[in-house]
Amino acid sequence: MIFLESIRIALGQIWVNKLRTALTLLGMMIGVGAVVGIVSIGEGMRQFVIDEFGKLGGAQFVMISPQYMQLKDGRWVPNPRSKPLTMDDLSVVEQSSDRLAAVLPSMTHGANLRYRKASYQSRAAGTLPEFSEVYNWQVAEGRFLINADLDKLRRVCVIGQEVREEVFGLAPFLGRELKLNGQRFTVVGLMEDRQTFGENWGDQVLVPVTTAQRRLAGNKYIQAMVAHAKEQEDVPHITEAIEKALKKRHGPEASYQIISGRSILEQVEQTILLLKLVVGGIAGISLLVGGIGIMNILLVSVAERTREIGIRKALGAKPVTLLWQFVIEAMALSLTGGALGVAAGYGLGEGIARVISHYSELNFPSIVSPEATLFVLALSIAIGLFFGIYPAARASRLDPVDALRSE
Repeated sequence: MIFLESIRIALGQIWVNKLRTALTLLGMMIGVGAVVGIVSIGEGMRQFVIDEFGKLGGAQFVMISPQYMQLKDGRWVPNPRSKPLTMDDLSVVEQSSDRLAAVLPSMTHGANLRYRKASYQSRAAGTLPEFSEVYNWQVAEGRFLINADLDKLRRVCVIGQEVREEVFGLAPFLGRELKLNGQRFTVVGLMEDRQTFGENWGDQVLVPVTTAQRRLAGNKYIQAMVAHAKEQEDVPHITEAIEKALKKRHGPEASYQIISGRSILEQVEQTILLLKLVVGGIAGISLLVGGIGIMNILLVSVAERTREIGIRKALGAKPVTLLWQFVIEAMALSLTGGALGVAAGYGLGEGIARVISHYSELNFPSIVSPEATLFVLALSIAIGLFFGIYPAARASRLDPVDALRSE
């Protein structure tokens, strides 16, 4: 009963001093809202990167490329141990581990496209039939590349949505011939519209890799390979297996750059975490200011109610009862301010996410997990308790005689 009475008195005092209470709540709300907003944007950024990276293979891909340059004596110089890659190397990599889902060549060239009077600067990518399935990029019309296209060095291509709009407009395109760097290629398919990290995939022309080597590059080399593991846990194993296979084929001195999507994601997550800690720490300063505001209002309250405290102590009120009264008042202020701050933080994060999505055309989310919400609320209560202890202890230690004599 005494505890409930303390709660009633504490809440009553908060209600009586509405303006002072509102200003104190505003300080807590701004602090908590800033922290929640920063957390929501940080988590949204993290999820956005993971989702967009997933379109490229996520943490399950490994990129292998020749290391043409090396750092020596503080300068980048040609690497004499570098060996170019070929489709034979791709076959060796495919056989290096049974944990590989697919290995694709990476071979991109600038492409000048012409159809009748239309002209467009595009990218021509030499690839394999597995490309569409691995990257989950589906054909909207027509068909994708097939093995027969590679075996017979056919001059066929699959175009992106932007290429279709810029080159063909509303005219029929399937079966039509367009000039790619002066050579005629037959359009056999159209890919779905797609973007990754804001980059439009629709400006690409996909051709058989063998045709790209013969007709576009004029040699047997490929720029790089992208290996996709069956499971994320297989990445370290296949990375080691690929390196061993290439060194066995080209000699132990052969030098290649092998980068896994898993390592890139880990670096990105570490960077985002660092940004969240730095910016969140700055926002946390305003949370401390809110806590100081709670201490200030309680000190003022103790000064104003000195005679009341003296009367209550003279009538037998125990110090612990008075202590609890002011502690409860502090925690009520901090919890209410924290709840309002969480709501404001949700709104702030959502607003920033919408602005980013509007101006960058990226599907940028704002995410606040239930665990983060509970943590921020618990932090608010802890700040209220920490900054409320001193005023509460000061009130509980007042001498009743001195308190009664105060004006």
